[in-house]
Amino acid sequence: MPENYPNQIANVLLPIPVDEPFSYAIPEEFADLIAPGVQVIVPVGERFSPGIVFGIDTPENSERKLKPIEDVIDPDPFVGDDLLKLIHWISEYYICHLGEALRLLNTAVNLEKSAFELRKIDDTPPEKLTALQQQVFDQLVGDAWFSVKDIEKLLGRANLLHTVHKLRRIGAVETRYTPPQLKKIYKTIDFFRLLPVSDWSESAQKKYTDETTRRSKAHDLIDFLSEGNVVDRSELREVGFDSTIIKKLTDEGVLNREEREIFRAQVQHFQEDIKSVELSDEQQEFVSDAEPFLGESHKFQPFLLHGITGSGKTQIYIELIRRTLAAGQDAIVLIPEIVLTPQTVGRFSHYFGDDVAAIHSRISPGEKTEVLQKCREGKVRVVIGPRSAVFAPFKNLGIIIVDEEHESSYKQSDATPRYNARDVALYRAFLNNIPIVLGSATPSMESLFNAKSEKYRYFHLSKRISQRNLPRTQVVDIKEQWFKGGELPLYSDNLLLKMEAKVLSREQAIILQNRRGYSPYILCQECGHVEKCPNCDITLTYHNFGKHLRCHYCGYNQPAPSLCPNCRGMEILYKGVGTQRVEEETMARFPHAKMLRMDQDTTRRKDDHAKILESFRNHEADFLIGTKMIAKGLDFERVTLVGVVNADQGLNFPDFRAVEKTFQLLVQASGRSGRGANSGEVVIQTFDPQHYIYQFLLTHDYLKFYEREIASRKALKYPPFSRLCLIRVIGDDEGAVLHYSQEIAKYLWRCNEQKRYQVLGPAPAPLAKINNQYRYHVLLKQPRENDPSMSYLRKVVKQGIYKNPDLKKWPVAVQIDVDPLDIL
Repeated sequence: MPENYPNQIANVLLPIPVDEPFSYAIPEEFADLIAPGVQVIVPVGERFSPGIVFGIDTPENSERKLKPIEDVIDPDPFVGDDLLKLIHWISEYYICHLGEALRLLNTAVNLEKSAFELRKIDDTPPEKLTALQQQVFDQLVGDAWFSVKDIEKLLGRANLLHTVHKLRRIGAVETRYTPPQLKKIYKTIDFFRLLPVSDWSESAQKKYTDETTRRSKAHDLIDFLSEGNVVDRSELREVGFDSTIIKKLTDEGVLNREEREIFRAQVQHFQEDIKSVELSDEQQEFVSDAEPFLGESHKFQPFLLHGITGSGKTQIYIELIRRTLAAGQDAIVLIPEIVLTPQTVGRFSHYFGDDVAAIHSRISPGEKTEVLQKCREGKVRVVIGPRSAVFAPFKNLGIIIVDEEHESSYKQSDATPRYNARDVALYRAFLNNIPIVLGSATPSMESLFNAKSEKYRYFHLSKRISQRNLPRTQVVDIKEQWFKGGELPLYSDNLLLKMEAKVLSREQAIILQNRRGYSPYILCQECGHVEKCPNCDITLTYHNFGKHLRCHYCGYNQPAPSLCPNCRGMEILYKGVGTQRVEEETMARFPHAKMLRMDQDTTRRKDDHAKILESFRNHEADFLIGTKMIAKGLDFERVTLVGVVNADQGLNFPDFRAVEKTFQLLVQASGRSGRGANSGEVVIQTFDPQHYIYQFLLTHDYLKFYEREIASRKALKYPPFSRLCLIRVIGDDEGAVLHYSQEIAKYLWRCNEQKRYQVLGPAPAPLAKINNQYRYHVLLKQPRENDPSMSYLRKVVKQGIYKNPDLKKWPVAVQIDVDPLDIL
């Protein structure tokens, strides 16, 4: 095959903002390796980039010259056909470039300079070289290959890759890329065992078997391993044998060293007692209903499993996965929060052992690479994690489970593409013709509407397992105690008494305050000044640890002032309540009690979540205080009280979903109480006990709440009766941001002659400035009956805005959010 005149070409998609794959020649040595889904290295300008083969074509023009593929990272397809189709759908539905959607598949390869090598073709270069080119050329000796990194070290210079490419183009050197990607995916540990004496060197036999020889540390190590046990290096160090003595005995042939792979993503699990469980009648009924869709049935079917808190949804998931694995297929379990990962992985590992692994943002890139490779090799059968786990590269996927399907954390709102993992999971299940289970005690309005419309099969678990009762709920009007005592208390007398009773009875309580820090803002009592972030349109939160003010949006912080910066007044008030203040006051009220706090400030490191939960499970604390991350999915038998410090926080957000989100949070938090042998209690403190959500909370009636809320949505034409698309314009010049927002709105009006949708705005975002960037919104609202799939509206937005060639010239950034879950 002549160079650059291929019989076939590979269409390679790169993880950059492009909408079409690039065409490359397939070198003869790769002809049998290239297939859709294979990961390759290709030249892009003066550099190399990883990419995924999207397809193979025969060129229309045989005279067309193409650059060849540089290398194949792994001939085994990195992703399957379903994932290639899935990212194409994500690109279309969420209005982003195809290359941006590709990034979701974790295809990035670290193209280290040590992987690029060169050697000279001849001792004499074909043409005169520049001084720098000559210096590089002179470092090359004989036929040996040198890495670019080695050349840079020898010359004491950086950024020589460009020079190397020029040398290659003029024919002075040849280059190659040696992929490091698969050489050492798995972490290894050295294990040692004692060899038979007959295998030892003569000197070693004489030295260590002669009883007249003075004993040494080496003799002790030989004795330690004499019973035939195999021990890893770290364990030998712990008992006093350092690397020097281990190496000495290995070199003398006394010890055998064996390098074993370990799977880092599996080495630690949350420990809990797992009891033998027999499915209840309700659980068994659901499993029987779902069973015809498992295994080789190849039927797409969404299920909405609406089960009250403590009704045993997880046990149903385990039973469905057990049957899926028995059929030779794999499973994905999506969970909304990293905090749930250790507990969930521990529970599933009890049943499925090392077939289970986790993917989430707190594991290292190496650990993530291990998990993905194990999925492709079939060595991991069940992947658990937040939204990115939906892209696990299984070759024979059999079921997807989305736990707490209502959770907004499934939506990626801070990066492109702004996808919802729940909806992506639905489409992946559709592509694979497999069942998908959406589980929740508080289903989203959209999912419950789809179930009522018979798009999903609906099943309601109405009883807690083991006939346990739902917790008794009390709604306390905190205003009454405020009026009575003259100041606003953190805790009502009612809640304090119950907390004291739990400490005395050696039970536990969870205290929810969905705001971190100490106080949301500080206020000068003399002039009314409030300290705001200089970069954002937001007040600074006071943190007691370190006595500083911090912005939770851009990270700005400053020391807390002792005098008012505006009037020099001395009366500084700390307003509002965060988790730090709750912790401080709880410690003051219960000085002999122990407590743990869980929020973003206490869970910054990788294993912080697991350590806090393990401590609480082991009853090392009486109270667990935290933000909403403690309200979901946690199961502690000793917890018999949940207290909500301020239930009204979320109700006043400028969001049509505010009531739904608040109700879901309160139901989920309440469900942590009374999951063991003892009955549970919930105390909810509010300034507005007459709000209608509290009557449904008291009766635990989510369906009645749904009926009221869905009627309101229908009257106002909000989802699920309409589709939304939010266009956010951002820039450091407010005038420019407003101008281009207006231009976008005008364009959208021009395309709306048939009145298919509404254009609302432009208007400043509720958070009008973040990190010195002004933000304006244009909101598109389309009645569902006009275009259920929103295809016309998405086409208008994509062609006229996202693919607008002038967009790159604008001094603003434009973000597009299809089906937004918040409009802040």
